[in-house]
Amino acid sequence: GGGAYGAAKAGGAFDLVRFVQQPQVLARIVSAVFALIVFACLVGDGYTSLPDDPRLFCVFNHNEDACRYGIGIGVLAFLACIFFFMVDVYFPQISNTTDRKYLVLADLGFSG
Repeated sequence: GGGAYGAAKAGGAFDLVRFVQQPQVLARIVSAVFALIVFACLVGDGYTSLPDDPRLFCVFNHNEDACRYGIGIGVLAFLACIFFFMVDVYFPQISNTTDRKYLVLADLGFSG
């Protein structure tokens, strides 16, 4: 049945198979993979140099801020996915409905 803010009552046993089958958990895993891909692509291939010049330039119109922004967003998105994934793991163990409400609102606000 339904509990406070979309979770069962606190104190239930952790079922890994049921946990991984939840849509929000699958979405977080996919989001973390995509964030890692964005970060890795920009770090690995986001900078190039001219054959006669050893300095590196960002591939986005030689604008360093564009590469830094993409790398920063990739890192922030990956860390947020990991944080909210851990929140999803411990969410059923949180008995205080006020804490649950703030975690759900933080997830909603960050996603927005």
